[in-house]
Amino acid sequence: RAGISIMPECGLDPGIDLVLYGRACRQFDTVQTILSYCGGFPEKSACDNPLNYKLSWIWRTVLSSTMREGRIIRDSKLINISAERQHDKEFVHTIDFPGLGELEAIPNGDAIFFTDLLGVTDSLTTTGRYALRWPGWSDFWRPLKHFGFLSTEPVPGLDGQISPREFVDKLMEPQLNYKDDEKDLVAMLNIFEGIKGGQKIRATSRLLIERDLDTGLMAMSKGVGCTAAIAAKMIARGEITKKGLLSPVRDIPSDQFLASLARRGIEVVEETEILPG
Repeated sequence: RAGISIMPECGLDPGIDLVLYGRACRQFDTVQTILSYCGGFPEKSACDNPLNYKLSWIWRTVLSSTMREGRIIRDSKLINISAERQHDKEFVHTIDFPGLGELEAIPNGDAIFFTDLLGVTDSLTTTGRYALRWPGWSDFWRPLKHFGFLSTEPVPGLDGQISPREFVDKLMEPQLNYKDDEKDLVAMLNIFEGIKGGQKIRATSRLLIERDLDTGLMAMSKGVGCTAAIAAKMIARGEITKKGLLSPVRDIPSDQFLASLARRGIEVVEETEILPG
């Protein structure tokens, strides 16, 4: 009623991936698979700690995401994943990312929320949203979660009201900073499969962002900030005219958006292939 446009979930993940969701799904008559992978982590040469991880965003938020419930669809069955089981071996797998090699994929939130926005949930046999890390991430966190190291409840018997998560936050954060000559990376891969014109089609999209060492700007900052800035400019210029609560899934013009990303050095590679059967 106020004539305002609000575009939440408009960063990297969710954000760029949601624009690609809408763009890809419009190619299909029936969508059967949506798999989304995204993560920020150090380049190999900067992996000098046992976790093979450094901070391109807030550590306490990383810890919160390491205790995140999830929903996926596997073999046409809806599966609820509790925060405690997020890193269990049955839910974690690896993918091969071009130029990087093997990466670990960990369930990352509610995939069904976004497929409901697209209106394709009922036709899906497979969907999931996954965070990407170097292999070994889940092996590190699984036993710590078992012993309650990410609990937000104060530890009995200690002076003060300190929770294990607060302790882990304050202990580890200062040890996980990038040096000025080290790069963070952001890798994203989206896989869509379905039927178009009687043929089974797979469409993939991927991107890889690196830190700009000349400016110091992190890859994570570029992925989040550029996306928000592009959408804001689209609204200000009248390229997005719809008012109310919007979503990148359906309300950001994908051609203009991807061209704007490319001008900022973020190139999305898209590929389509016909599958047998």
